[in-house]
Amino acid sequence: MLQPSRGEWRSGEHSTQSSSYGWQWKHGDACLHVDEALFRHFWRVGLSEDVSALFWSSFATIDKLQLLNLLDRACQSKKSGSYRCWISLNSVSHYVLFRFVPQAENAVEGEIRKLFSVDTKGNEFSTLFRQAFDNDHHGILLTDAATQILLCNRYFENHTGYKLNQIIGQCASILDSGKHSDEFYQSISEEVNSKGLWQGVVLIRTFGGAIVPQELTLQKLTCDDKVYYLGLYVDFSDRLYRLADMEHGGVELLTQLPTEKQFTQQLTVRWMDSNNDDLLMVLAFLPNFAAGDEYELKQRLSESLEKNRVSSAVGYLGGNHFVAAIECNKSQGPNQVQIIHQTIRKFFAQLTHLSGEEVQNALLRGKVGVSILGHDTQNPKVMVSHAVQAMLEHDGQHKGMITFYHGSIHREVLRRRELEELVVRSIKEESVEVFYQPIIDTATWDIAKFEALCRFKDKHGQWQNTQELVGIAEELEMVADLDWTVGKKSLQGLKSIHERFGTRIGITINRSLNTKLGAEEVLQNAEQMICLYCDTPELVTVELTESAYFDSESSQSELIKRIRNMGVSVAIDDFGTGYSSFTYLSDCNFDLLKIDKEFVTDIHVGTHKYHIVRMITELSHTLNVKVVAEGVETKQELEVLCGLGVDYIQGYFFSKPLPLDQLHLAWNYQNQLSDFLESNESVRSMGVLRIAQSCVPQLDPQETIKQAKLLLDEGKYTVLPIVDEGVCLGIVDRETLNLHLSPTLGTKLETTKDLAICKRTLNQVMKTQFSTVDVATKAVEINELLKQSLPLPWVILDESGQYMGIVTHQDVLHYVSGEGLF
Repeated sequence: MLQPSRGEWRSGEHSTQSSSYGWQWKHGDACLHVDEALFRHFWRVGLSEDVSALFWSSFATIDKLQLLNLLDRACQSKKSGSYRCWISLNSVSHYVLFRFVPQAENAVEGEIRKLFSVDTKGNEFSTLFRQAFDNDHHGILLTDAATQILLCNRYFENHTGYKLNQIIGQCASILDSGKHSDEFYQSISEEVNSKGLWQGVVLIRTFGGAIVPQELTLQKLTCDDKVYYLGLYVDFSDRLYRLADMEHGGVELLTQLPTEKQFTQQLTVRWMDSNNDDLLMVLAFLPNFAAGDEYELKQRLSESLEKNRVSSAVGYLGGNHFVAAIECNKSQGPNQVQIIHQTIRKFFAQLTHLSGEEVQNALLRGKVGVSILGHDTQNPKVMVSHAVQAMLEHDGQHKGMITFYHGSIHREVLRRRELEELVVRSIKEESVEVFYQPIIDTATWDIAKFEALCRFKDKHGQWQNTQELVGIAEELEMVADLDWTVGKKSLQGLKSIHERFGTRIGITINRSLNTKLGAEEVLQNAEQMICLYCDTPELVTVELTESAYFDSESSQSELIKRIRNMGVSVAIDDFGTGYSSFTYLSDCNFDLLKIDKEFVTDIHVGTHKYHIVRMITELSHTLNVKVVAEGVETKQELEVLCGLGVDYIQGYFFSKPLPLDQLHLAWNYQNQLSDFLESNESVRSMGVLRIAQSCVPQLDPQETIKQAKLLLDEGKYTVLPIVDEGVCLGIVDRETLNLHLSPTLGTKLETTKDLAICKRTLNQVMKTQFSTVDVATKAVEINELLKQSLPLPWVILDESGQYMGIVTHQDVLHYVSGEGLF
């Protein structure tokens, strides 16, 4: 035994209140050797108890094994050491410290010191345990070896929303945020089981579904054959600055977004699973957050990115660099750039809508770079680096600029941005140029009105493509503003037109119903404009485009009527392209109907376009609606449309759109029109002659019955005109000839009398009473002639009474049935 007077552990120096005493251990012993009297006094042990057995039984098994192992190693290494553990004696638990120094002859001497004692019989232990367990600064979670939850403290309940009765028996995976990879959780398990401890920051999911960062200390506890896991949590939600650019398990903890490696992996998998019908892009962007709000705004932006439906994957690269993968339809030609531009715009529009104005301003002050798969690379793994490189090349001088890694696309996008700026500037400054295109009345062949059209000139004075810029205005939702600007300027310019060209000329202004304002507000807006800027509303036509957005059964119809009651005419534009156009027409809400250029270009008699336009024109006229054909560029198109009875013609055949100071040139079409009207072919194409059989033989009055009979017997003709010096004197048909011919003519019973009859001249047998029709009569007026019961055939005469042609029963039947038109 260790004597009280030996070595540095001189127990004799300790009073009865001493908290330590000495001991000795020799190599190979299974217990420590102590002074029995001192031991009994130190631990308050009775005389009847075996000191050695009692003392050694006060240790937990694992502590005994670990202490003996340390002593054995001290003997071999000749190095001093220490060990702490709990021992239990007489219902009192003591936390003690063993210190030891190796001696000669494989022996170790040491000291045992009581550091802390607690009575486990009374309430002292429970009081201390409760205060330590239900603390206000750490969450505590205890699970078994299978990670089923056994216990948690109030801090954990308060910060996760889970109640003890809800969580007991649940697997700890109930807290899985879904942000970390399986590999991340596997590495935690391996480390805690091999080392007994893991520390780090994780994202957990609360009862309410929120994802919150937690600093976690996970410890493995063992007792005999049982294993437990103790988790100590500290909520980091209010200390976000400590999480910035900290990565665990493929996730950046502040933003809770995948890291570059994880994002690239998702991108590659998506590319491998895609059908190659879509174009894949990666956007890298660096927002310029305001000082002091960086962490809050970064987190808000991250949440919005995850909710953004335009993106297929999002990530965080660190240093405020975000990435997103978006996809758009593939297209050939310049239209692809427009689709790319629209998709990027849609992505950022939704992003700023979700995250608010502060994040939007940060994005506008920042930089954006784009990489496009199939353009600047074929490998999805390098798209992030390409997008970042493009972003870093941004000069920072142009607010909201997007830089593309691919040069030609970048140049095209720059051009498109310049066009957007031109549209916005032109509308806001009302610098849009107004051009006027004449609309010709086919009854007088004079200009009835001008349509006001917009034109854009860039800062270098070059005219830009109107259709492209109007399309951009639509994308920017500025069509209503554009219509207002053009309408206002054209109404103000109407006074000048009247001073120069007469007060009978009208003006047509366009109003699109497909705007953010809604159809009702557009109509109210048009009414207000006319009241403000026009003294002659009866000369104004409001042309409604995108008429599919018009609801004839709503209050919009009442607004139309109110506008018409002012004297304003209302027209439907692009008729035929909207499925409900006929409904609008039947409700009699409009005065004019405009046939789209699609049905006018290259129209020919008998084609599908021809029958469509003919049907629309006849229906419109039945409802007292005038018809305007736009886009007429050739003589042939004009001939067909005039023949169908179209009321107004508009197109390059007459004049291209002109600025106000060149409007006198709009009447230059008159020479070309005169040539057209004097052409016999044009007359035939335009009027009733169009349905007459061409090349009907004309017979002289002195020709014989025999000659007429031979022609009628061919079966090609049913009636023949008798013409002398251009004047039709009469007609001959089968019925007329039968009155004079004998049935025996041409048979074996033929007589000399029959032969004599055949030699009679036609002026002796022809009908001199017949119906005549003016050649200017339009084909669409045939129905009216039939209603008047004008007898057939009709001899067509020009204004001087000259014979032009003849229309028979068969011709009219062909026309009405729509078959075999000549």
